[in-house]
Amino acid sequence: MADSTDQETFAPSSSTSTLTYKYDVFVSFRGETRTNFTDHLIAALESRRIRVYKDDKNLPRGEIIWNELMKAIEMSRIAVVVFSKNYATSNWCLDELVKIMDCQRKLNQWVLPIFYDVSPSEVRDQKGNFAEALPNGSEAQVNSWKAALRDVANLSGLHLNPFRSESDFIRETTEIILKNLHRESATDPLQIDVPQSSSAIVLHNIPLLKNSEWASKFCEHLKQFFIWYLVVGVIVPLIISVAFFVSTDKMFKNA
Repeated sequence: MADSTDQETFAPSSSTSTLTYKYDVFVSFRGETRTNFTDHLIAALESRRIRVYKDDKNLPRGEIIWNELMKAIEMSRIAVVVFSKNYATSNWCLDELVKIMDCQRKLNQWVLPIFYDVSPSEVRDQKGNFAEALPNGSEAQVNSWKAALRDVANLSGLHLNPFRSESDFIRETTEIILKNLHRESATDPLQIDVPQSSSAIVLHNIPLLKNSEWASKFCEHLKQFFIWYLVVGVIVPLIISVAFFVSTDKMFKNA
């Protein structure tokens, strides 16, 4: 639970022998949003007793910064990625994102992308500000960054459009995160529970779900249900109604 001080053990990664959920949320963001949107979001989360990792407070002095950040990501239930215009100009942010997506695959970590002042398509296809923003790196690094950007943008996330109140958006985001923290099971990283009524929702995980065995079985069962419903709920009553009408009509004619 978000307001619990107990730590829950979960499967360790290949580089760590024992891991615990020390934080509820890890927020990956570019410095340009630190003193505005991200700061307000973290404050809203903490006001609901959600444990948020903050690099300016939780990072031990004198420690190797990168190693501590990697541990913090692994020990967080949910990773929130705040995409801003200059997010992809930082190889530090991009490496964080690669680690987050690795934890999503290996540790079933929930990942919630927030598109602050960019569109999901810009992130997924590296268009607009993301087209030339990727910093120089080795071919392997650049490929891993692009793959991580594409994969995270295909998840269910939240998009703050220019006409939306930022305070309302943060309040809604906080409720979504809180609700997911209180869920009893976290087995599928693609199933972050974002309300369908949310005006901020963007859904891009459908292509991924189509490739899953669970989704295939679900679709098959759904198809069978609709066939059954069509036969039992529509066709059979229609036949009975027609038969009753014909028999009644004959009775009146013979009377």
